[in-house]
Amino acid sequence: AVLAAARAELAAASGPGAVAVDYLELRTADLAPDPRHGPARLLVAARAGSTRLIDNIAVDLP
Repeated sequence: AVLAAARAELAAASGPGAVAVDYLELRTADLAPDPRHGPARLLVAARAGSTRLIDNIAVDLP
């Protein structure tokens, strides 16, 4: 649900100055794939014009 919500938010932010998403993944806190619950990280790489942005945020899965 977290990954789908993040994708929907990024898709809704279209128009001038919008970012183009290169990579969007949800991983466990230690970066293993397919988290089910507990602490996790949402990882994103995107482009805003010629600038590539890379970031992550902590999320807590129910």
